[in-house]
Amino acid sequence: MTLQNILVSSATARNWNRLGIHSKNDIAVRLSKRANKRFSQKNIIPFEYINNQNNLQLIENLIEYIRNNNVNIKDAIYNIAINLLKKENMLSKNNLAENKYLQNILENQKTELDENIINFKIPIDEKDILGILYQNLLKEGDKNKIGSYYTPPHIVEIIENLKLSSDYKILDPCCGTGSFLMYFANKVENPNNIYGIDKDPIACFIAKINLILKYKDIEFNPNIFCTDFLSLNAVFHNIHSEIKNDFDIITTNPPWGSLLSSDYKCLFTNVQSNEAYSYFITKSKEFLNKNGICFFVLPISILNVAVHKDIREFILNNFNIKEIQFLGKAFNGVLTDVVSLLLTPKTNCSKVKIIKNNIEEIVEQNIFCKNINFNFTDANHIEYDLLKKIFSKPHNTLVNSIWGLGIVTGNNKKYISSNPVGKEKIYTGKEISTYFLKNSNKYIDYKRENFQQVANESIYRAKEKLVYKFISNKLVFAYDNGQNLMLNSANILIPQVENYSIKSALAFLNSKLFQYIYRKKFNEIKILKGNLLQLPFPVLTNSQEKEIMKIVDKILVSKNISLMKDIENIIFNIFNLNSKEILLIER
Repeated sequence: MTLQNILVSSATARNWNRLGIHSKNDIAVRLSKRANKRFSQKNIIPFEYINNQNNLQLIENLIEYIRNNNVNIKDAIYNIAINLLKKENMLSKNNLAENKYLQNILENQKTELDENIINFKIPIDEKDILGILYQNLLKEGDKNKIGSYYTPPHIVEIIENLKLSSDYKILDPCCGTGSFLMYFANKVENPNNIYGIDKDPIACFIAKINLILKYKDIEFNPNIFCTDFLSLNAVFHNIHSEIKNDFDIITTNPPWGSLLSSDYKCLFTNVQSNEAYSYFITKSKEFLNKNGICFFVLPISILNVAVHKDIREFILNNFNIKEIQFLGKAFNGVLTDVVSLLLTPKTNCSKVKIIKNNIEEIVEQNIFCKNINFNFTDANHIEYDLLKKIFSKPHNTLVNSIWGLGIVTGNNKKYISSNPVGKEKIYTGKEISTYFLKNSNKYIDYKRENFQQVANESIYRAKEKLVYKFISNKLVFAYDNGQNLMLNSANILIPQVENYSIKSALAFLNSKLFQYIYRKKFNEIKILKGNLLQLPFPVLTNSQEKEIMKIVDKILVSKNISLMKDIENIIFNIFNLNSKEILLIER
């Protein structure tokens, strides 16, 4: 294993070389870290995918047998399928099926039989026991590479709100083991109207078995195709004429992350980000009929991260967004929050229902078109007018300011400790509070040449600087005149705004107004430089600047945060906000 033949970025490879990470063991350790999940050897139990938590012991017993006896995944899944089909009385004693299509599916997958697995006690009250066991057997790295994080039942059931007809034609273009397809099997009378596509042959096998079990009184050949949906073209249409552009519902949880194939870039010129789910959204439009519905489960980054501007623009040009629902952290082992998007083909501009924390808001879709980077925000018409008023005020930005990242050591255990001897105090995001740095008990062996990434020394040692939490759902800026060091969870800003001192800039960055702007325009859990650059610093008179700075000095000396109210009133007056607008912001 070398840095030349593993999938890490060139920047990461350079950093590791700099840190002396060359041995096979050192590289393996790095690859197993959270940020390198593609290489993780951990097994993740999909708790969110299990209906009855009382079944966990049965599941764990079977998984333990499979691992202890070195049964490979394909063999294990085949034998578990035989077990399940026998319990459902769909196989004879000789493991033969009366259903000719089921018999053909089993023969194509056939492998060595394991009587222990075939006779093992497995729960039959799970909607997808085969999918659960498959998820348990996959390593986290393999799941990450193939995007194999199956959709939990509570998310699948969101589509309960759709007005379904029993003769609807359904497609899941990356169906996995068929969680969405099984849901629709409860609604659609004809199984031939249900289609699934996936590149994973084991997942496709499971999806076929699952559908046959759902329609066990009907003899049919499941429309599950093991192929790459993104590469479907006219040739494939000729081979499989049933895959046509007339689906009533396309619903899927596509893989997330960058795709390496340059072929996709040629096929989807609207997608510049190389993001997998953006390709799936684009391709799905080709298969939807004029009255159809698309339902996607996606990472929250689709709503406002700048790199996904491309797919947001595509959606706004081609779809009506009927609903955006915030779903929180939906997958075990996946840290990011999740949202669902409900889309229909583009007609006149529509209203968008946004559901968050069980609260519904209605916004105009055309507001998204007016946002920078086409961000999908939850600002309604009144709020949009307020933002428009705020940004119409003559203002400057942080464009000429100095920015710096906290230190990336590459090995915090080695360089950071609670022992101050021979070390220098360092602060993290946890020690940053509004206006102040809290005390830190962390110390660093500060030898710049040993670290993976450092800012310019002059930034750390500036006589005055602002530091802010990088991971945060609100703006939190602190003043530092102690030339202190920061770890990479704390970023650095030295504002350069005309007629602003560093302290008056601090007042605006911590203000309720800027919190409101950031929340409504970006709504991210990371405080990104690109977003901060868009904040409007109004042109100040000398007297206004001095008045604000005087109050900030009082706050810093007295540590009396209640004085912030005086600053809020000044800022509201500068932007000529009325009582209703102020109430909206403060709410």
